[in-house]
Amino acid sequence: GFHTVIEAALGADMVADLESRELVEKGFLTSSCCPAFVSYVEKNHPDLVQYISHNLSPMAALGKFLKEHDEECKVIFIGPCTAKKAEVQKESVKDYVDVAMTFEELQAMFDSKDIDITTLSENVLDNASYFGRIFARSGGLSDAVAEGIKEHDDTEFELKAAICDGIEECKVALMKKEKGVLDANFIEGMACIGGCIGGAGCLTHGAKNKSEVDKYGREALEKTISDAISILK
Repeated sequence: GFHTVIEAALGADMVADLESRELVEKGFLTSSCCPAFVSYVEKNHPDLVQYISHNLSPMAALGKFLKEHDEECKVIFIGPCTAKKAEVQKESVKDYVDVAMTFEELQAMFDSKDIDITTLSENVLDNASYFGRIFARSGGLSDAVAEGIKEHDDTEFELKAAICDGIEECKVALMKKEKGVLDANFIEGMACIGGCIGGAGCLTHGAKNKSEVDKYGREALEKTISDAISILK
């Protein structure tokens, strides 16, 4: 069994708050939430590693918070990303998350026990903001960083995001940065088409996934990033 379910989108709110501050401070940044993107940069563009955000991914940031408040707890991440299985083995993450599972693996567990979740009652999650929840789709991370900058009143800083939808667009943006011709100060790197909602461990890859994520985001009780992370203080 389990004790508590917390949506990873709260971790996304935490990252958006910190990453927006880091971007304003440094002037140029690439995102760090997609482990496949980070790995690609490390292997193929070592000169650009210095620009990768120093913040943990939403999964790791939230896991770290939980472990700091209960070091004996076991943290299980369930999501769409197969690359998270490698991320949880990294030195910077392994102390915070015990296991990473995909939605497909969770569904297989349900099937093995003949559990039909469509027949079960639902509980409402109210941990995260709209911006944390839309992190899962392409462009959502940049929207969240823009909101973070706005909430910090950094009005003099103008975000110019290169939103990379899939690894091929990531390759182009990184090559442009190396050549000094990238017209952006932030690279949102997502290896999967559509963002996390296009991850290999998703149960569906339909066209409506993005609209469903946006709809779920609009249902958030917390309307700002600051409101969402205030419960952590």
